[in-house]
Amino acid sequence: MYHLYFASCVDGGGIYHYYLEAGRLRLEDKTTCDQPTYLNVTGDTMEVLFRRPFEGSRESGLAAYPLLGDGSLGPQMSLISTKGEVACHLCGWRGKTYVANYSSGSVFSSDGKLRSHSGVGVHPVRQEASHLHFVSQSPDHRCLLAVDLGLDAIYSYDEDLKLLSTAHVPAGCGPRHLAYSVDGRTVFCVNELDSSVTVFDYSDCRLTREETVPVLEEKNKDNISAAIRVRGKYVYVSNRGDDSISCLEWDGKHLKLCSVTPCGGAFPRDFLLVEDQLFCANERSGNVTIFRVDGPVLTMEKEQLFIPAPLCVVCRGVLPQMEEEEYEDKSE
Repeated sequence: MYHLYFASCVDGGGIYHYYLEAGRLRLEDKTTCDQPTYLNVTGDTMEVLFRRPFEGSRESGLAAYPLLGDGSLGPQMSLISTKGEVACHLCGWRGKTYVANYSSGSVFSSDGKLRSHSGVGVHPVRQEASHLHFVSQSPDHRCLLAVDLGLDAIYSYDEDLKLLSTAHVPAGCGPRHLAYSVDGRTVFCVNELDSSVTVFDYSDCRLTREETVPVLEEKNKDNISAAIRVRGKYVYVSNRGDDSISCLEWDGKHLKLCSVTPCGGAFPRDFLLVEDQLFCANERSGNVTIFRVDGPVLTMEKEQLFIPAPLCVVCRGVLPQMEEEEYEDKSE
């Protein structure tokens, strides 16, 4: 049993809340708000990024909502500036929230710290400046990893945003998001501009580049990859333009492309794996398609959701209700 939340990034859009049980979805409620871009569940709080919530300012905002017992969102508790423009990703770590500001090329911490980068990459249009696109704690929770599409870089920071190390994907690849192997020793980086995945060894807050593998049979400049997820030995990637989901297999040393499945919509920006289902948020067609997943085999279900410009989907698990006797202290 799960609660699923979808961010609809349009004026008057908001956060759609669905309940998932036995593979079936039920719409519970909607929290109306303008242009939410990315969501993060931390305990009993939903953190939300907004593109431009402040009148007369181009800065993005970070808001917090309480998650109530039924999974719905309570009234907004706080809203602060991210000190940058087009905030597009966030994470919680060590009691703080960290945000990637795409257009400003900066990482913001909820305690007020800001780390900015400058420079250019080789792509004349997309890499004219630093563009932070992702931020998350490392596999071992020892540092923060931030991805810069504009500079082909992945930075490692401490909790005060002091730079610890830097790694790079091949020039012009445009790194976007990260996902981690089950054992935490391997980091997979999806490259937006190159439609590929770069594999890194991870140890002690440092990344060592190993290989870069295409996620499509043929490259096309109109194809730009987006989200990445890991399930066991399989790595899944969404591809906008090609409008597909790729599956790659990781054997512990090398990554290889196994399958490419049409996503059933246009511009799949984000997707989520929950048990044996995949929920794909197709931004431009305004629908969420649902697949049954068996390794590299994705089978589309008849059911789909219709949500304007879905940009992000996150999940919160529901603990099963326990019978009263299960609470008894059975220790000897």
